[in-house]
Amino acid sequence: MSLSRCFLAAAALLCKPIISDAAPTQLSGFATLGVSYTDSDELAFRNDVSDDSSKSKQADFGSLSRIGVQLHKSFNEQWALTGQWVLKRQLDYDLDQLTQLAFINYSPSASWNIKFGRSALDLFMMSPYRNTGYAYTETHAPVEFYGLIPHQSIDGIELASAHATDEGTFSSRWYYGQSSDHLSNLEYQWQLDLEDLTGVTLALEQRNWLLRLNHSQARIGGKEIGHYPQIRQAAQGITPNDWPQLAALLGNMNPVGSRLRYTTVGARYDSGDYYMQSEFAYIDANSDILTHVINGYLNIGKRWQEYSLQLGYSFTDGKENNIPKAQTPSLLSEALYREIERSYNYYINDQSTLSLSGRYDFRADMAAKLQIEYVDLKRADNQFMLRQQDMTAQDSFLVLSASIDWVF
Repeated sequence: MSLSRCFLAAAALLCKPIISDAAPTQLSGFATLGVSYTDSDELAFRNDVSDDSSKSKQADFGSLSRIGVQLHKSFNEQWALTGQWVLKRQLDYDLDQLTQLAFINYSPSASWNIKFGRSALDLFMMSPYRNTGYAYTETHAPVEFYGLIPHQSIDGIELASAHATDEGTFSSRWYYGQSSDHLSNLEYQWQLDLEDLTGVTLALEQRNWLLRLNHSQARIGGKEIGHYPQIRQAAQGITPNDWPQLAALLGNMNPVGSRLRYTTVGARYDSGDYYMQSEFAYIDANSDILTHVINGYLNIGKRWQEYSLQLGYSFTDGKENNIPKAQTPSLLSEALYREIERSYNYYINDQSTLSLSGRYDFRADMAAKLQIEYVDLKRADNQFMLRQQDMTAQDSFLVLSASIDWVF
């Protein structure tokens, strides 16, 4: 049974003994109608690496557009139920994939609460409202930071606390569970499962400042990428004398089973008129496929009543694996080298983006946004953007995007 069906069944059982004390059900929602345009011939903008349908040199309405509804039911001071369903461009559209949140919340006191089920994966500052475009100034979150990990939810348990101190409000979140999503490019889609996912978030909020630290780790699960068996089969045509390192390269190429570690630090300042938000992350794993990746962003903005203007910079930088070539070159070894090198450096997408965003709140519940970005790729064969052809080159290009965001 999928988690969403388990959630509905548990909700029905929970409602029976406490329905007489129940508060009214709260139904809310959000929507974004967005469009993006990329002026590169080889690469197309996408919100994260799970999107397999973006197109360049044409208006793309699917990369940013989405609609979501959220149901919240408080039964008494201790028990509550929350569900959120989001329709956006994705690989599957079954109920389990549409369900972003589905958890039961228990609060034994005002300072503590426990969530059981599917909750927001608290890797980032914007995790609670990552799908709600109305909540931030830009048309989309910084791709170099938020686009690398498409996972937004965790199926498991979360323990959270918040306490007032002389230094401010100190809060913590501890979670354990699993999460699943997809990585996509021109050629294939790979289901990336994060198993035994454990994490902690510590935050301190004082006046205009919020400081945040997160550390998470997980074991990469699921099946290996579909074309790896074909690579190993083709490699049988090359002798160890021709390529002595080939066997070791093939043995370490599959990331399934490796341990992934993710650490972020973030800060936000907001005086009302001026604001700043920044996050930096370090990604490491006991696998050569994904190791020593640093990414981050800095957004600085100014508000004038219903208008906002924001300047942003984001980047990702990784340690590229140097793959040795065959000692006796051939057409087969060159083709295998290209596939192996791409597999080892899939996440090494050195690039940066400079962005300028404008927002107009023309209604209390609606906002219009416009954004221009200059994307500078420092490495060919980029994976953040969606390749439009088999091989890509180092490039720089513009991305234009606009959106209307609504909450209801």
